[in-house]
Amino acid sequence: MRLTVPSLIIASFLFMCSLSNFQTVFADESPCLGCHDQFKKPGKSVHPALGMGCETCHQAVSGKSHPDEKGSMKLSQDVPGLCFGCHEQSKFNGKTVHSPVAGGMCTSCHNPHQSGSDKLLMSDQPDLCYNCHDKAMFTKKVVHAAVMMGCTTCHNPHAGDFQKLLQKPVNALCQTCHAEMASGQHIMGQIAGAGGFHPVKGRRDPSTPGKELSCISCHNPHSSDSEKLFVVPDLCTKCHTKF
Repeated sequence: MRLTVPSLIIASFLFMCSLSNFQTVFADESPCLGCHDQFKKPGKSVHPALGMGCETCHQAVSGKSHPDEKGSMKLSQDVPGLCFGCHEQSKFNGKTVHSPVAGGMCTSCHNPHQSGSDKLLMSDQPDLCYNCHDKAMFTKKVVHAAVMMGCTTCHNPHAGDFQKLLQKPVNALCQTCHAEMASGQHIMGQIAGAGGFHPVKGRRDPSTPGKELSCISCHNPHSSDSEKLFVVPDLCTKCHTKF
């Protein structure tokens, strides 16, 4: 059956009404809310599992009275297996896996119920990431604008097929914003009287054994105490001992 635009509008309206009614029923009738009243006021992001009922993730422990006895409720399955009941596990596999994911610590970053941050995060980016990653490395004199846009601008927070959990290979990722730098002409333009192009890929990085030349050979992708996010103050001498 092919839906027309008016029928889609009506269907969307009815769907939103059903959600509103369900939230009212949940707030008024769930016995859990008698004690856990913090869920009566929805946060910025709410886990859809709440609308499926508390017993979707929680279950009573046999032989114990809830809420009278401590330990009378438990998760219906251990994390992350419980989460994979709804979230496709393949999306959390890759050549590089974020250590909290590898450790099955979904709730170290996400609130399982609701949150004042997007994606049920425990706090906003980049502050959430600073719980594990040294903030000093991201707050030097010159800070990459992408850092303040959120770490997931460049990194996959769960798993990926590229180094450092990058969304793309490093140069391709940088060129998402800095397409004009792809030729390497900008490097020679910094030297008076120089012309031509400086390689930015496809060559061995002379300062880092085993690595290929890339944007991060010269620029720190997070922050630096040098101009233009240079990795060292006298950048050219990092590779060139004489000119």
